[in-house]
Amino acid sequence: MIDPGFSLEEIHEMLDGIERSLSRLKAANLHDKRMPMAYIPEAVSVFMDFDMNGVLPNLGINPSVANKLKNIDAKLRAPVMIAALGRTRSYLRRLESEHGSDGSSPEHETNQDNLIQEIADAHPPQPIQVWTEQWVYVKRGSRAKEIIVDLSELLDEAVLLAKTTNLPEGQAALTDIERAQLIAILETTLAVLKAPMVEPGLLKKTASIAKEVAQRTAKKKAEEALGTGLEHVAKRILELIVSLM
Repeated sequence: MIDPGFSLEEIHEMLDGIERSLSRLKAANLHDKRMPMAYIPEAVSVFMDFDMNGVLPNLGINPSVANKLKNIDAKLRAPVMIAALGRTRSYLRRLESEHGSDGSSPEHETNQDNLIQEIADAHPPQPIQVWTEQWVYVKRGSRAKEIIVDLSELLDEAVLLAKTTNLPEGQAALTDIERAQLIAILETTLAVLKAPMVEPGLLKKTASIAKEVAQRTAKKKAEEALGTGLEHVAKRILELIVSLM
């Protein structure tokens, strides 16, 4: 991990900015509304500092989302903002702890990505049967290409929301194993979408899994932001499939 070289005073100022932005987001009760980053300027300033010091990747946030976090003119769904800010707060508190401050201690979320990876390694997803239809080349400038750009961002957001939860396993919509397996499937689909050709059969399977998990979050009334994000993913995948025909 790159040492950002922030002083303890700088870390405290960043924490204050993140806390103010988080409080504003949560107090407004924005649900799934897309919000401009200008709504949380204190947080944008922190992300800009991270970027200038080369440590923005340390947050473990996918590039498409991270690039929006540092852009005052960009927009993100409120739950995605909250998840990103929560991870940032954890990272800053870890830096604070490394400075020997008694103000706070590192949070559990700091190690969550490693935990998810360990669970996935110990309980890899069962082989997924996919009826392979055909590999379709996606032309530059096509409608399908436009949808892929949007879908990739939605998948990045869903991965972030799946990785970021403060709920105990018993209260969450997914078990730790199910969460690790879902993230593996979403990230696999993201990787496939970066290729010049896509396979509709795989996309249909991902859409089916996304809808299933979304329904589970609605039924359990937990992690509803993740469920909503997965509903968007499933819808966009179906639009992509139609555009490929």
